Amino acid sequence: MKKVAITGGIGSGKSRVCNLLQEKGYSVYPSDDRAKYLMVHHEGLRTELIALLGSEAYSFDGEGEAQDLNRGFISAAIFENPSLKTQLESLVHPVVREDFEKWSKEQVSSIVFHESALVLLTAYYTQFDAVVLVVAPESIRLERVMKRDGLSREAVLKRIQSQPIYEELAERATYLIDNSGTIALEDQVAALLEDLI
Repeated sequence: MKKVAITGGIGSGKSRVCNLLQEKGYSVYPSDDRAKYLMVHHEGLRTELIALLGSEAYSFDGEGEAQDLNRGFISAAIFENPSLKTQLESLVHPVVREDFEKWSKEQVSSIVFHESALVLLTAYYTQFDAVVLVVAPESIRLERVMKRDGLSREAVLKRIQSQPIYEELAERATYLIDNSGTIALEDQVAALLEDLI
């Protein structure tokens, strides 16, 4: 089984690429969604996060069970303290990686895909058979996210600026998919699959 990472900045279109792969019958692991799920439901991770951030990081039901993440609190905490963000990631990432490995073993396709915005930032990218970087000009990414999330230009720019500069990490990628609209995305995904197979 081949393991392939799909990455790219906000608004680049990596989710659209993943949707096209799923339409063709391939399994895609959504690491952001799984991370949020595991932060609430993985008991060991939840305990460590409460120790790191405090119980304000969660909302609880009447019986004291964690129900959901307090995303506003967590975002504010790590925005003000970059070292806290690093500590948080050092707790969450190993659990997500372990979850991905377990999930992979349950899949039947010859290729599985791992959607992750941050895979190129650490040596973790070397654990994949290939890494696909989805790129688009910042102006297009801005418009897409403003329309999709109903955010102001300034809010989207802040999000983009808080992410890695993917162009500087492109040499770590095996494949580039250009989602600027000049080449059909469907054709590029078909070519990618043909090469991987």
